[in-house]
Amino acid sequence: MVYIIEVDGFKYYACSICGLIYESEETASKCEEFCKNNPGKCNIEIAKESIGYIEQAEGGSFTLKFKVLSRGEKIRPVYKICKHRFNIYTAC
Repeated sequence: MVYIIEVDGFKYYACSICGLIYESEETASKCEEFCKNNPGKCNIEIAKESIGYIEQAEGGSFTLKFKVLSRGEKIRPVYKICKHRFNIYTAC
């Protein structure tokens, strides 16, 4: 089931298998379906739409990493766990 990520009032969606983050729930669902049917592989067309990924530490904590353009311009805010609270959950 797709993860829903809430950060500072914004909702993002992530594949619960590979951890890629998307702006739309539909795209995250497509990613998750591909991951289920093709373990260890990525669909480049779907992955191109990702805006970041979830990184899980050994202790169970999460860090959100968002993409940044090569010129240093942010396409999405970069959240540091020490400065922002975020929630990750699945829809019922």
